[in-house]
Amino acid sequence: MTPAPSSPEDSATPSDQGHAVRTGKRAQLAVSASSVDRASMREAMNPANESLGEALRLSYRLLQVAMCGLVVTFLFSGFQSVPEGVTGMRTIFGRVTGEPGDETIQPGLQPFWPYPVGETLMMPLRRTVEVRDAFWPTLGAKDTTLEQATDAADANNPIRPGRDGSVITADGDLAHLQLAVEYSVVDPVAALRQINPEQVDRLVEKVLEGAVVQVAAQFTLSDLLEQRDLPAAEIRAKMQARLNGLESGIHVASVTLTERTAPLAVRNALRRVQIAREDMKTALERARQEANAKLVGAAGPNYGEVLALIAQYESQLTAGHQQEADATLVQIGVRFEQPDVGGEAARIILRARSSGSLLSSTLANEARRVEGLAASYHENPRQLIQQLWLEAVREAMSKQEVEVFALPPGIGHYVVHVKSSPDVMQTRRDAELARKKQAAAMMNFDMQSFQLGSKQIMIDKAGRRLDKSGDKGFGR
Repeated sequence: MTPAPSSPEDSATPSDQGHAVRTGKRAQLAVSASSVDRASMREAMNPANESLGEALRLSYRLLQVAMCGLVVTFLFSGFQSVPEGVTGMRTIFGRVTGEPGDETIQPGLQPFWPYPVGETLMMPLRRTVEVRDAFWPTLGAKDTTLEQATDAADANNPIRPGRDGSVITADGDLAHLQLAVEYSVVDPVAALRQINPEQVDRLVEKVLEGAVVQVAAQFTLSDLLEQRDLPAAEIRAKMQARLNGLESGIHVASVTLTERTAPLAVRNALRRVQIAREDMKTALERARQEANAKLVGAAGPNYGEVLALIAQYESQLTAGHQQEADATLVQIGVRFEQPDVGGEAARIILRARSSGSLLSSTLANEARRVEGLAASYHENPRQLIQQLWLEAVREAMSKQEVEVFALPPGIGHYVVHVKSSPDVMQTRRDAELARKKQAAAMMNFDMQSFQLGSKQIMIDKAGRRLDKSGDKGFGR
């Protein structure tokens, strides 16, 4: 290092020096080094420079790798896994991609542009939405059941809007409902264009509530509570019409009224009415079954045709159409004689046919007997009659239950008290019992015997006359 040359200030006077002290001092230093010194300094700095360069190169490579990783991650972020039961569509800068009619995506891994270039919008194909509180009363405690709330209900504590949900019916009454709706997305493109996927359930719920209010206003309280399927079908139709008007692409599969009841304060009375109606239905069904059993027992399983003919006959009689009624009566008779008619009618017809056959055979025997006696009658009618009379008396007197008493002639008008023999009385009782057993046996066999009675035996005129109308003659 060499000293610097003197400046004019070094030769200044003391007064000038004092002035310089007051005004400030200045100095200039010059550093000089030789080429050897500079080389030594560079050699000393080379390791540090190399370390710094290596660190910079490593940092650059790491930055490159990180940027590549970010680029790859960004590109693969567009890949979406679509599970089963889910549908959706893809958009590029908000525009739907895909051919018309084929915009929806299929389940599986779907490669696509990442956000914000591209976006994959998805929603479930089928969902169930429940409406529990909108039309349902507040029951009190959380674990309170509907029956407990009904028992504790007070008519002086009315339903409060804002706290208790309800719906107004056509007759001005109130009803409480809980519902569930199952819907499916049939047009995902239209649905996602109109609705945020997160708001689909909310939209369906609000449309359901509006439909419930409209449909409930068309039904009375009893109809709304008792009709099983019609209110739900009407609600579904209203919902579908509204969703179609919104072009939502949503199809309502079913609507279910999970719970429905009258206001709790009147539910007890309504329950008693319902029990009475159920009892009425049970009694009515029992009466129908009994009527059907009686009709089947009367005319067999095919009693419907017979009843129709009888109803036709009665209507014709009521209208005064006698000829038509007579023709229908003939049809009824023919229908009763068909082989598919059973029950009591068939048994009566069988007994009638048996009686007719027995009557025909009896009358035939009597006719042959009369023909055999005709010649004797023409020769001496009174003698024949006297002979037949004596034979009848002899036959009657020869029976064991007949007892003969003899009285002397000429006693005049006297009252004679006669006591029958015990043996004869016992014989009479046995004969009467035998006749009753015989009659019962014939009834069990659906057969009735025919025998000419004393009133039907006439000597000087026809003794028996059967008339089809049954309003005259001894056969009525």
